[in-house]
Amino acid sequence: MQRQLLAALSSIYGESVDLLSLGASVAATREWLENRGLRVRVVQGIYPFVARLNTILWNGGGAVLCNKFRWIDRFYFPLRTPLPRSWIDRYDVIVCFYPWGHRLLRLERASGKVIADLADIMADRHERMGTRRWISITAKEEAAIFHSGARCLAVSEADAEEFKKLYGVRPGVVNYVPPEWRELVELTTQERPPRIGFMGATSYVNEEIMRLLAHPEFLSCISQLGIELVVAGGICKTVDPSVLRTLAAGGARILGTVSSIVDYYRQISVMLNPVGPSTGVKIKSIETLIAGRTLITTCWGVDPTLHDAFPGQIVCTDWPIDPANLGRLAAKVVHSAVPGNVSAITAYVEDSTRGVRELHTL
Repeated sequence: MQRQLLAALSSIYGESVDLLSLGASVAATREWLENRGLRVRVVQGIYPFVARLNTILWNGGGAVLCNKFRWIDRFYFPLRTPLPRSWIDRYDVIVCFYPWGHRLLRLERASGKVIADLADIMADRHERMGTRRWISITAKEEAAIFHSGARCLAVSEADAEEFKKLYGVRPGVVNYVPPEWRELVELTTQERPPRIGFMGATSYVNEEIMRLLAHPEFLSCISQLGIELVVAGGICKTVDPSVLRTLAAGGARILGTVSSIVDYYRQISVMLNPVGPSTGVKIKSIETLIAGRTLITTCWGVDPTLHDAFPGQIVCTDWPIDPANLGRLAAKVVHSAVPGNVSAITAYVEDSTRGVRELHTL
């Protein structure tokens, strides 16, 4: 999503885009930008270093104290690293990715200069989702962003409606489009092998999904019909090794981190995203649909916009997930799935990219 946003800003402002990286070093950020052909200048100096250090302490403190050791329910790091006033005056537009960055940098002082790409509903996230504790911001802090004068963006119509319920303000919507969308669309007309896929980044939610897929009833349902499960992503490195061993013993193929999502989607015909209560963009759901593959998910894995844009490609299942039912459904879908409609897929992409290109009109 950051790549999509930076590409849009570069197309609007040319080489007059500066990036303050809170998650990676200056050298690593430059390499990442160069590898993706993005003409963006990475700011450096004392303030970027201190702001990044503060982010590491805040994020790391939450991950270790709340998640790893579970010593506390909520980690609140008291220090803020306000964006210098001279920087606020220097820029015409300040785009903030994720709401916690708005609070960390005290961007309420920039008011209407700020475009806040919220990316998710972060307030009290772990309590709202019923998952492992995680660093979060309070509902009061999140509401303050909406009333700070910032121009807020949601990543889906469903999230926009949820924000309205929570805070009385409905933000604009900019849909996610994978940078490789052209290559993904080309897969629509290619052969669809009888394989089911799951791909996930490192997260507690994906750990739970991996355990679900390793259930003997799920694996036996698909293996009896000669259907292979292909698992990929960073989650393969962090999930309990016993889960990987169970998957492999049940016939699943473990790819680990993949260098090309296009090559990954070429290997499957059906994608699983059995996610529970959550918000934010479901990246693998959108990639699957744009690649013309069939998506099996829950009501939280897609929103009404995707149902309308990709008719016939989405199969919803109940929550909580029953492994045997999921296995039977997946086997049935593999043998009955039809390719996505290229015209419908292209229309969705064009509409979504138009919204990104028009960021400057907000």
